[in-house]
Parts: sequence; structure tokens; C-alpha cells
Amino acid sequence: MTAPVNQLWQQIMNLLREHAPAAAREIRLPGPADDIRELQRLVGLTLPDDLVGWWTLMDGIVDRYDQRAGDLVPPAFVPLAVRRVREEYQRLSESTATDPTCCGPGQMHQSQAGDDGGPFCTALVPICRDITGTTLCVDLRPGTDHGMIMMMAPGDGFSATHWGSVTEMLGEIAERLDAYASQAELPNGEKHPVVNDEGMLQWP
Repeated sequence: MTAPVNQLWQQIMNLLREHAPAAAREIRLPGPADDIRELQRLVGLTLPDDLVGWWTLMDGIVDRYDQRAGDLVPPAFVPLAVRRVREEYQRLSESTATDPTCCGPGQMHQSQAGDDGGPFCTALVPICRDITGTTLCVDLRPGTDHGMIMMMAPGDGFSATHWGSVTEMLGEIAERLDAYASQAELPNGEKHPVVNDEGMLQWP
């Protein structure tokens, strides 16, 4: 059974402070409740409890191109502040064509959560970003995979990741950081993350 978000996040932060202090320093204080409510109103769909719970614990990392924290989320993503999530969602909604096979009026969607498509779906809320503009999004479409993490690349559309939720994503980060700290052997030829001399975290 996966631990709750607050427990996973505490474990992640403890490990970062000890082993990747540059990453720990860049994580912002909890997201303002007003920003979360504004995002909820803009999207018009209920945000998953684990996502909202995560934002009540932290407000992302400033997504500078110099990546001062390194990459908190594998393979090369940083979590966005709630205000940046709202800005990015609004930008995509206004400037990017929606999936004609999915998106209808009033946040009605023909595709199910976890289905691939493109170039954009209004039920996808970006929560992490890399320096190329690729985002990790929470999928709010209906279906058994509601809440799944999707990857959306500019011009390439969106597709499912192996994370079924924010909780699963954080659980993997906590597990891999813990294995790094104890230098435990990883299965299937997986590699530990790397922390440079400045305390920045990078994933293989």
C-alpha cells in the first residue's frame, strides 16, 4: 500500500536536505490556497486530492532555465508553482488546438483518462515542466485512470506515463532517493540518481 502524500513528501524532503541540499533549498513554501481555488475555477474540473495535498506542502520550484535545483522528478522535470500551473494551463488553452476527437463544450470529453491524443486536451493540467517545454500533466478525464500522469510535448501531443497518480509519482521518487541514500542495489539494471558537488539532483 502506498504511503499518503504528506508522509512521502516528508521522506523526500528529509533525503533531499541530507543528500541534495541545492534541490531542497529551491522548493518553495506551500501553495497559497487562493491560487489553488483560482486554478480550480479556471479548469472547471475537480483536482485530485493527492495533487491538492501536495500543493499544501510545497509550491513547486521556480522553473528557471539554469535548473538550480537539478531535476526533482524523473527524468528531468521540476514541479511548477500553482500560479505557474494556472499560467501554463491558460496559455495552452488559448494558444493550442484541442484534440478534435476528445474535447467538447463544457469540459465534456469523448476519450478516457490515459488515452493518447493531441495536441492538447483541456482536461490535462500541467504540474511539472522541463527545459524543453515538455510537461507532466494530471489527467482529469473520466475513466478508471482518472488522475494518471500524462506527458505532453510541444507539437507531439500527449501520452500516458507509468504513474497512475501523483501519489505513485512521489512514491517512486521517495523509493529511489532512499535507495540512493543506502546505496541499495536496484532491480532491472536501474541506476541511482546523481548529485553533483553543488548538491543538484539529476536522474539517469
